[in-house]
Amino acid sequence: MKKVLIITAVALAVLGLLYFYQQQGFVKIFPTRQDREIKKILEIDRSKFQPAEGLTAEQFEAEIKELEKRRQRVLDNPDNADAWFDFGYTKDFLNDHAGAVAAWEKSYELQPLSFLITGNLANTYQYFLRDFVKAEVYYKKTLELKPDLTGAYSGLLDLYRFNLPDKKDQVEPLALQAAENDPANSGHYYSTLVDFFMRDSDIVKAKEYLKKIQFVRPDLVGEILETYPALR
Repeated sequence: MKKVLIITAVALAVLGLLYFYQQQGFVKIFPTRQDREIKKILEIDRSKFQPAEGLTAEQFEAEIKELEKRRQRVLDNPDNADAWFDFGYTKDFLNDHAGAVAAWEKSYELQPLSFLITGNLANTYQYFLRDFVKAEVYYKKTLELKPDLTGAYSGLLDLYRFNLPDKKDQVEPLALQAAENDPANSGHYYSTLVDFFMRDSDIVKAKEYLKKIQFVRPDLVGEILETYPALR
């Protein structure tokens, strides 16, 4: 019995010493919290996948094999932001949107100046995971990084119009900011405001923006008038 206690004490002492050295960065024996987090994100659970419409069974299997390759690329270099992004992209293609954003969050930690990462996170949080608070955060980060990005403005406008009604008052100033920063698509933003105000039964404001459209994108006027005859 005494011998067993001595062996146990020695084993515990060795484990404690190894843990201490790992904490100091000299060795790595025990899985860390980060290791466990990475392992969870890199799980490939086929039950969470759904083939995109029109995708054959062979193509579906090929995408899963590609996902496995991309997982290995992350394992080979966990500090590679592009590897994390690609892994998340394939998960997103397989309709595992929660898995995709987990990978993209890791990619963002490593590469916080990529508007491509933040834009994907924003869209997925809004349109698939329905986490509107996080979607707003990432749309704003995207526009900080790239103030003329059409997709980010469109997504944030959708968010305020349809999913965050308490921020409805931000639709007009945001659309005007978008038109200023992304002038090539100003007609699109003014059209959004026409639709917004018509849905709100404010014909006066809708006509105000229709006039702007007549100036920057006269080709859009006919379709708008067909949709909203009251503006004639």
